[in-house]
Amino acid sequence: MAATTHRGITYTGTGTYTQTVNFDLPLWAGQDQDETGWLDGQSTDGYPGNLSGFQATNTQVAERNNPRLISLTLNSALADTNTLTLSGDCSKILSVVGQHEDATAIMGITKTSDLVLTFALKQHDDSAADVSATELWLLVV
Repeated sequence: MAATTHRGITYTGTGTYTQTVNFDLPLWAGQDQDETGWLDGQSTDGYPGNLSGFQATNTQVAERNNPRLISLTLNSALADTNTLTLSGDCSKILSVVGQHEDATAIMGITKTSDLVLTFALKQHDDSAADVSATELWLLVV
């Protein structure tokens, strides 16, 4: 298994293919608009006349990661049923888009869990696939 670590995320692949991180762009979006736990404060003192209940905190919620747009190149050793697992400063793959250089091959990518992608590679004639290099765009949090 080849592993690459870049900016806190480790990319681990099964098989002999290697990964190259082309770019990793943080998409600064601020706090999740549906997450309001940080506004709860720490005080049980009542209002009016007491402002201690408005002390903002983030201890009630799990650590959140900002969305990131990541581009990866997987070399030509990528084979049918190989997987790519992400770990570290991420909690979920939201979306993946992939392309490959070989016009005679078919590539499918399945998200088999929050941080695991499984590749299905076939030739149009159903023989073993040779996809040359593969490019992936990932949106992760």
